[in-house]
Formats: sequence, C-alpha cells, structure tokens
Amino acid sequence: MGLIYCYLQDSKTMNGIKVDSFCQKTYDTISDDKYLSDAIPKLREQEHQALIVEDQNGDYNGVITRRLANRTRQNKTQTKIKTLAARPPRIQSTEDVAEAARLIIESGSPVLIVYRGEKLVGFITRDAILENAAGDDWASTSVKQVMTENPVTARPNDSIAHVLELFRTYGFSHAPVTEDGKLEGIVSIQDLIDVVYRSRDRQKGRYGGAEDHGGQGERAGEKSDLVHMSISSVMSYPVYAAKPSDSIQEAENKMRENDISSLVVIEEDRPVGIITKRDLLEPIAQKAMEKKRISVQFSVKPGIRMSEEEKAAMRREFDSFVRRYKDVVGIGGLFAYFKQYGPVSKGNQLIQCRLQFRTAHTQYYSTAEAWSVEEAYKLALDRLEREVIEHKETKLDEEHSRRHIENLLKSEEL
Repeated sequence: MGLIYCYLQDSKTMNGIKVDSFCQKTYDTISDDKYLSDAIPKLREQEHQALIVEDQNGDYNGVITRRLANRTRQNKTQTKIKTLAARPPRIQSTEDVAEAARLIIESGSPVLIVYRGEKLVGFITRDAILENAAGDDWASTSVKQVMTENPVTARPNDSIAHVLELFRTYGFSHAPVTEDGKLEGIVSIQDLIDVVYRSRDRQKGRYGGAEDHGGQGERAGEKSDLVHMSISSVMSYPVYAAKPSDSIQEAENKMRENDISSLVVIEEDRPVGIITKRDLLEPIAQKAMEKKRISVQFSVKPGIRMSEEEKAAMRREFDSFVRRYKDVVGIGGLFAYFKQYGPVSKGNQLIQCRLQFRTAHTQYYSTAEAWSVEEAYKLALDRLEREVIEHKETKLDEEHSRRHIENLLKSEEL
C-alpha cells in the first residue's frame, strides 16, 4: 500500500503543526491470531514500519512494529501476534506534533496511534516527525546543543558482560569503542542482546555502524561465554560520525540515509559525544513542555509504576531546585528516565533514575539507584544539584580571573 502524508513544508516552526499532517493514514493490518512469521514479510517492505493488529472482530488490538519484530527473541513461527503486539499511547489528530514528540519520549514507543475522536485514523512515527521537521527552527540547532557529552566508552578487548554492565549502570544504549582515545567502532545494547539470545545476520549499516566487518567469533553465544567474548567481535565499524558544529538536520539525514539510530560526535579525530534519535526529538518535545508548562519530562520503562501524583511531586521538587539556581541555569527542562536495575532481591527491584537537564547554556547529567521511584529521583536530583554547584563555582572562578586580568590591563594603561 502507498503512504498518504500531508506535508507543510512552508512552515518555519513546528508550533501549530498538527499530528494529522504527519499521520500515516494508509496502513496494513494483520490478525492477532496470525504468527509473527506472517508479519515479517510485510514489515520488510520499506513503507511498513508498523502493522495495525486486529482481533477476530476486526477491532483494533495493538501494533506490531518492525523494530519489535526484529528484536524479539521468541520463535517467530510459533509466536502469535496477540502475545507480542504493543499498545502504544493514543493521540488525537488535532494535537500539536510537539506533543506527539513528548509522548514518544515519555513512552519509549517509536509510534503513536492516531485517533480523530473515537475513530482510529492511522499512526505517527518518530521517524516521520524527524524527517518532516525540515525547514523548522529545529533544523538549525547544532549537534553540540543536544548531544550527550563525554559518552561512556568501551575498549575493544572489554568483555560483553562488562559492557552490558556499563549500559545498565549509566542507562545508555550506545557506546563508542576506543583504543588510546582513537575511535575504533561502536556497539549498541541491541548488538549485545543479539549475541546473548540469538544469532542473526547483521545488515550493513545497522545499529550505528557503517559496515559490519563480520566479527571475530561466533555470533550466537551462551551466557557463560560472555566473560570471555570481547566486544571487538560484535562492534560495528567504520562508524558514521557527526561534528559538533553540524546541524541536527544534517545528523538526521545521515541517520535516515544509513538506517541507523545514533552517530558518534567527533572532534579532532576523538569522540566527544553521541547523538541519538531521541536527542533529536527533545528540542521538538521541549515546545510542548513549554506550552503546557511541564518542567519535567518522564520516560518510564515497562514494569515501573508511577502515579500522576508522584509525577506532580517530582515536578514541584524540580521547580524548587530551579528557583534556587535560576541565576546559574536560567530556563531549562528536565528529562527523567526510569528503569529497573539489577537482579530482584527478596521480591524487591532496584529502580534507576537518570536525569538530563538541558538549559540554554549547558547540560547536566546524574544517575542514582534506589528501591522506589521517588527515592531514586531525589538521590539523582541531589547529585544533579552538586553538578550545578560545581559549575557555579567554576563560573565564579572564571569571572574572578577575568576581572583580575582586566584590572591588570587597566593598571598597565595608567
């Protein structure tokens, strides 16, 4: 089936553009009683990023996405669609695209189901929003403004188990692989999951790499092999990269053209950051946050429950934090990511909170783990506050030095 999009290319801003403009209104369906193997041929077609799942009565019963089908470890010929179908958030066709971007970040789903009133009219994807943001103020934003600075890196000889622990500890999904500061490749959490649970034929350019070199060992590894298997056997290289001065429009184009989800940011042949599709969405989502006066954007992984009352309490704490340091940070938004962390202990599960605070001038990061969402958030916010204090002290030192130099220059002029 062909696609039907309505593009508003003359727009200079995403403000006011409605979800209906980027909604995919022509879509294919599949019965929830079919098997995953029945869906894969359709999903391999370029225009089908997702299929609408219908029950035996022809009613909507979820979505099966290309990403979900590729990532599942279940037997595709024995797994019915109904057991795997996701139920992404709904959004009205009259909502702003910025609100769709906010929901995609918050839910972690790359697709939203679009309704007009009570009628399902299609879906909107993360990629459609990014692809059609061209011409927007967003496009001229530099990579440096949204990238994650000083990314966690791995070494070629690090074990897969070690790198998995890095991902779990810091909450990231991609890591540049370096040797003596030189970029050697890139590895994603999906690369590692593939090795742990199933073998696969890697495709050229997938998961952030420009070309797969074929590895140096068996793709399908037993969990016991992880201690010894190095990531050099699974990393991708050479790596698609961006420069800090590149526009995020250029970064999005490169990701789309090469079917990848991240770029390593290079300066003087060394990695200084990493940028993902989620990073590209955040400036768009920020507009929805400003419009609705939302100070904190939440992204919660499955298995974690968070009430609206808890979210409201966290926003109040952050508002208090901003008031204390408004002279340093100015206006900014906080992105809070929550996920389960580590093994279950006596029926309890640690929660990890990773905070990313974007301001007009800089970015701050912190992580913390605790037994409850609220406790993890408070610990992470405390650590974020220490980051801001250190930055404030540094700025004061710089200001003192500048004034000292100015005074010296003035004394020389006398």
